[in-house]
Amino acid sequence: MSSVMSDSDPQSKPGVATTASPPVLTRRQAWERATNAPMIMLAVCFVGIYAWYVLDTGASQELDAWLTRADVAIWAVFAADFAIRLWLSTNRWRFVRTHPLELLIVLLPPFRPVRLVRAALLLVDTVNRRAVTRARMAVFVGTSSALVILLCSLAFFDAEYGVEDSKIDSFGDALWWSMVSVTTVGYGDVYPVTTEGRFVSLILMTFGIGLISFAIGTTTSWVMDQLRSVEQSAERADIEIGLLAEEVRALRAEVAALASSAADNPAAPMAPADTHGP
Repeated sequence: MSSVMSDSDPQSKPGVATTASPPVLTRRQAWERATNAPMIMLAVCFVGIYAWYVLDTGASQELDAWLTRADVAIWAVFAADFAIRLWLSTNRWRFVRTHPLELLIVLLPPFRPVRLVRAALLLVDTVNRRAVTRARMAVFVGTSSALVILLCSLAFFDAEYGVEDSKIDSFGDALWWSMVSVTTVGYGDVYPVTTEGRFVSLILMTFGIGLISFAIGTTTSWVMDQLRSVEQSAERADIEIGLLAEEVRALRAEVAALASSAADNPAAPMAPADTHGP
């Protein structure tokens, strides 16, 4: 045979287990894997810059200008990343349909709160990839909840502070509003009066209901697993106690049988020992 069998032929090496080759990444997936860490760092920087810009209401014009330039630069990086991923996609229309929030970030550069969604998605996705066990899943839910509340509080304070008829006088008021909204309590003492504030409210209510439902479902599942474990332990204990009781009854029967046999057949008297020699 002049030709050599290919390594991919399952019959080329009989008796030898073949190992599955790792999946081949597309160009877009390779780009996303290569830029994931830098984009996460950029998202963290954006959250810090945005929080500084929002909370420092008495900042100088020079500092505001510097923060604005940093904000525009981060938006440009987000837009370039979206454009590159779109260009590398094999089905570009499907990519656009499956990434509407990122498209909105690119199309609406003045709306900084929208960019917070991109930062939150990057940070939450990092935790989500490590959420394997239930304990890590609980950490994921807690981290996501805290991140959503913080970012929505910043966005709500940015949209509502200093506006006519606004109920927000400090960041504490915005944080209180976030806690009340995410728990679906809704006291009505603080409510949005701007379009951006209503948009942030919509995002918070949507994510809040999802997080609460997920947390309740996870807690219920954990409680049911604990109860099931207790029931299984009780069943195993009942089975072991039953086996021990059967063994005790068998031993009692054997002892009673031996006692009855000894009473019916008493042992013969032993003959006296012969003391005389031959």
